[in-house]
Amino acid sequence: MWKSFLLTMAAAFFISSCMQAISSEVRSLADKDLSFQQIVQNPEAYRGKIVLIGGRIIGTYVEEGKTWLEVLQQPLGWRDKPESSDVSYGRFLIYFPEYKDPEVFRKNDLVTVAGEIKEASKRRINSVQYRYPVLVPRELNIWQPGESGTPRFHFGIGIGGVIR
Repeated sequence: MWKSFLLTMAAAFFISSCMQAISSEVRSLADKDLSFQQIVQNPEAYRGKIVLIGGRIIGTYVEEGKTWLEVLQQPLGWRDKPESSDVSYGRFLIYFPEYKDPEVFRKNDLVTVAGEIKEASKRRINSVQYRYPVLVPRELNIWQPGESGTPRFHFGIGIGGVIR
């Protein structure tokens, strides 16, 4: 009885640790051959394509019931979690046609999005005019602080407690 319980729990843990940030259904729609560098060069050429991209939120902006997330792109690693690195090929915007609370999408949160390329939007970064690819999300995952993109395994039996 205990063996089957432990085996079931271990299998459930293993399966959940291997799950991706984006469902396999939506992932299958994404153009895997389209790089972020290509999108940045000419977003209009890829309008309507579904892509899988991730990065770090720079800002959340609400205007007239619409919400925009400005994201610094970062390469995706295990489970499609953006890798914490100095590598980035630019910025992109995630567009929601409705209000989203900025406290849900906080600055420096890591996100992974499967989204449809909508257009390009020009906005200023300090004194420079920057052209952002705009994505409309099909699915979006906000990574919780401390949530690892790498698998973690722990097996053990014992009694825990504090000795005073």
